Amino acid sequence: MNLWSDTLLYVEEQRSALDGAIDADIAIVGGGFTGLWSAYYLKELDPSLRIVILEAERIGFGASGRNGGWCSALYPTTADYTVVRPHLVTSIDEIGAFAHQHAPEVGFVKSGTLTIARSGAQLARLKSTLTSESELLSKDQIRSRIHMRNSIGGTFTPDCAVIHPGRLVRALAREVEKLGVRIYEKSRAITIEPTLITTERASVRATSIIKATEVFSQNSRHHAPIYSLMVATEPLSEEIWSEIGLQQRETFAEALHLVNYGQRTIDNRLAVGGRGARYLLGSRLNKKHEMDHRTHMEIIELTRSWFPVLKRVKFTHRWGGAVSIPRDWHPYISWDKTSGIGRAGGYSGDGVTLSHLAGKTLAHLILEREHPITTLPHVNWQNPMWEPEPLRWIGVNGSVLATDIADREESVTRRPSLIAKALDSFIRV
Repeated sequence: MNLWSDTLLYVEEQRSALDGAIDADIAIVGGGFTGLWSAYYLKELDPSLRIVILEAERIGFGASGRNGGWCSALYPTTADYTVVRPHLVTSIDEIGAFAHQHAPEVGFVKSGTLTIARSGAQLARLKSTLTSESELLSKDQIRSRIHMRNSIGGTFTPDCAVIHPGRLVRALAREVEKLGVRIYEKSRAITIEPTLITTERASVRATSIIKATEVFSQNSRHHAPIYSLMVATEPLSEEIWSEIGLQQRETFAEALHLVNYGQRTIDNRLAVGGRGARYLLGSRLNKKHEMDHRTHMEIIELTRSWFPVLKRVKFTHRWGGAVSIPRDWHPYISWDKTSGIGRAGGYSGDGVTLSHLAGKTLAHLILEREHPITTLPHVNWQNPMWEPEPLRWIGVNGSVLATDIADREESVTRRPSLIAKALDSFIRV
């Protein structure tokens, strides 16, 4: 059960499906953050635009309604990060302004993120990758913020906010509807061609089209869908929180090689996520894979190793979803004026903020409005294709396994992993 869908504060009503043929100035395929932010900024730049959004399932069905609730300045690749980072920080603040004005129930708090070292190898790695935006924290400093067992130090980065993503994506949908955008759910696009989208029962003719489908895109070699799974506890008492910390609701992660992330939710639960579920041959998506029992239990065991006080606490929610990983880990925002088709994605799990930047960028590109974000390196970036199967299956699953082994290696040797160093060189090729 997805915590974010289960705690919306209201009964969600399904929007009608598109039935028949309609015309629009701009048609957007995908009702997640990318599609909704695109509509929001298009309307801000030109309120007269006729905009239609087609969502195959429900608003927020994909990663926008399933993620870890980090609104961060993280970027999937180190390439170009220094150029893009200031715009990500601006996006965080603009998302916060939207939430405070239109959706206080989102619980937006810009409290930064803590990365905790529990071994000398982890601390050495944090020191070697420290940036000007991060602050190195001593053992006492880290423990004054989070009481993670065996912590010996860490880093603090201020440019990260915590949110309830399920509430934010739906609040954004309601706001764009107020601006005149029409949203149709259960309206899966079957074909997307220049100026024309067809569904099973309808069609849309539009001057411009945005493909905001990311991990649901049809080209299986353009991206590899990697599953990220989450768990959440029951609401915790203040007594328990006094033993955990996170009084400012900081986001946090242990400095493992295998991805992990956590937050204190607006209703005082601990929500933690991580990778580890296997990649499916042919870049397939499988709903059953969102409930991988082994991975969920590994996340719960990791969480309890951090905070022994949770030993008898119930984990009431388990869910998951896929994120889109390009071969070079580089996000992309593209606009082809000739075909009138734009697209964005490749967020690699850092999509809450990147999707805002992407939507705003697409709006300016389509309407030919000058703005510094339209010349950022990821605009019209060409990602290389993933290897054909079964090489892709072997490589992706082998990389996940090697990442886990690298963490085990460090726990034994107490030194930064040689396996991880070799793996990073391989996967970034």
